[in-house]
Amino acid sequence: MARTVNVRSPLRVDFVGMTDYLPACREFGGSIVNATINKYIYATATPRDDGRIVLNAPDHDDLRVEVARHGDLNPDGELGLAQEIIRRFELPGGLELTTYSQMPGGAGLGSSSTIATCIIAALNVLTGWRLTSHEMAQLAIDCETVALKTTYGWQDQYSPVTGGGVKYMRYWPDSTGLGVEIEPMPLTRAKLGALQRALVVCYSGISRPAGAILHAVAQGFVDGTPAVIDGLQGMSERADRMRLALLEGRVDAVGPLLSEVWELHRGLHPDVSNEAIETLYDVAISAGAVGGRVCGAGGGGTMMFFCPPPADYHVARALREAGAQVFDVAIDTTGLLVW
Repeated sequence: MARTVNVRSPLRVDFVGMTDYLPACREFGGSIVNATINKYIYATATPRDDGRIVLNAPDHDDLRVEVARHGDLNPDGELGLAQEIIRRFELPGGLELTTYSQMPGGAGLGSSSTIATCIIAALNVLTGWRLTSHEMAQLAIDCETVALKTTYGWQDQYSPVTGGGVKYMRYWPDSTGLGVEIEPMPLTRAKLGALQRALVVCYSGISRPAGAILHAVAQGFVDGTPAVIDGLQGMSERADRMRLALLEGRVDAVGPLLSEVWELHRGLHPDVSNEAIETLYDVAISAGAVGGRVCGAGGGGTMMFFCPPPADYHVARALREAGAQVFDVAIDTTGLLVW
């Protein structure tokens, strides 16, 4: 354990999300379609000789947390997720860890889980543990459960560590014993380029923690609320249809399906959408988008629209004029990268 390790892990946009609520998946399964994008979480891990654990988060007002020794790591402390992950590894000495995101928190792009996988990947190399991609994803879920007090989803942990690109991801019901299935979509360069150009992605300007919405959806599942149960199953069914369309090279089918997913998503809880989101959605559709949705849990964050060329230019301009921050997006085909 002597060298510095750097990790780059891509964030994701989800064409179909919210269907990865673990208790629901364990009972009746859940399907996801997402894509890793060229917006990243970075981590740098360097061994220390003094036994101290130093955590740096420059994108959080240059937050610096120092822990005297490995045994003092506390998941309830500042940067508790990082502390919990490091606590799980057997380090012969100290560690200096720096992490930051290219996107703001609350963007709905899976940043918390991507940070977790970044840290795990770095420590995996430093300690020589040789965890598999599925083991890294599961460890991230376990650590988030402890540090963030959440057991909601699984897509954001599995997405970066299982490679880049557009993927169909399926959690099979526990009764099948099949676990999580990852299926990369075998798009040609031309089809990938067509999909990439058609996507207009913007930040709504509203940063909203997902916890309240996720908790409400979780409670709806426990209570057997039809809108929640039917909504999650309906979204999974759209993911299955989107998978088939992509396998057949029918990229244009993605647009209308995005809006079908959004209609079901909005029905899960009133806070999923709001006036600002609806305004941006209407602006995009009026400018030529044929479908769209909010990424992540909703309530704010990032919105994604499918815009057949040349509508992509007009939609992007209209969204900027409406006050949204449109950013260039390319589909990352590498996934998690360590050097």
